[in-house]
Amino acid sequence: MKIKTTIRIYFCKYSFESEGKFVPFAYPVDSENYTFVCEQDIELDIPDNYDPRAQQIAALEAQKTKAMADYQKSVTDINDRISKLTALEYTA
Repeated sequence: MKIKTTIRIYFCKYSFESEGKFVPFAYPVDSENYTFVCEQDIELDIPDNYDPRAQQIAALEAQKTKAMADYQKSVTDINDRISKLTALEYTA
């Protein structure tokens, strides 16, 4: 499958770089570090059987793994605080 699209070429150079580079974007960029150069119409070959679901599932699995790790750390921190509180002797 062929699709046609327009890309915008920008020249990018940060103050800490000795040389800049040309960078393509699919959308207009508004930044002091990017200077618009030109627009270019291009044609891309996309596989006919392209299915984005595998990549989407992998991204969701990674997100789920991170959420579970964050949750476990939170529970561990709470349990640690509870342990410290129960280890203290209360005197009134």
